[in-house]
Amino acid sequence: MAIVSSLSVPDASTDVVMAALRDDAPVAAGDDVRMKVVRALMIGLGGAGLFGIALGSFSGSASQMLASGLKAPMLLLGTTALCFPAFHVMQLTRSARPLTSIQALSVQANALAAIALWWGALSLPLLMLASTVQHYRLAQALALLVGAAGGLVGLRRFWAGLLAHGPISRGTMTAYFVLYGVVGAQLSWFLRPFLGAPGQRFELLRGLQSNFFAFVFGPLLGA
Repeated sequence: MAIVSSLSVPDASTDVVMAALRDDAPVAAGDDVRMKVVRALMIGLGGAGLFGIALGSFSGSASQMLASGLKAPMLLLGTTALCFPAFHVMQLTRSARPLTSIQALSVQANALAAIALWWGALSLPLLMLASTVQHYRLAQALALLVGAAGGLVGLRRFWAGLLAHGPISRGTMTAYFVLYGVVGAQLSWFLRPFLGAPGQRFELLRGLQSNFFAFVFGPLLGA
């Protein structure tokens, strides 16, 4: 019995990973949903933590690697916590078959796990690139690229998870995706630095000082 019990945990974790990454994974139901939500959130913490450590390696500072390894999960979970109530109200208002609270949380947790799994899978290549590239702006661009790639995968899984429960307004979900992206981008700005500039002293937070959108689009607009 002990052997069977020890094998059930990895099997359950594998089910959560498959649910986060594949459209053909079965939809969790009953009491199993709550446990899978918890496991999906734990996977999210682990994958995002690896991503943060890879980002922090650019500065060569152990303090920055530790701080970024903690801040990346805070970014992912914080964005989800801030936006989930809006999603739940939107789908209750506009969905033909509204999800229960636990079903909505399950869809959101699977999307979060998908983002984190991609971040974690890309953390080793990013670690190598970030630690060898001697150009701060290029390292920032790599970080944004990996972050955006994981985000797009997560949105794709989110949409597939919703459709598995029934039809839902495309306009409503587009509005939610925009909200999630905007909140996540600005929260990442608030929590920066994730990379840490070489030669500068360690900073846990830099404060607001403008915003994410001015930083990204300002040079394009000549601002």
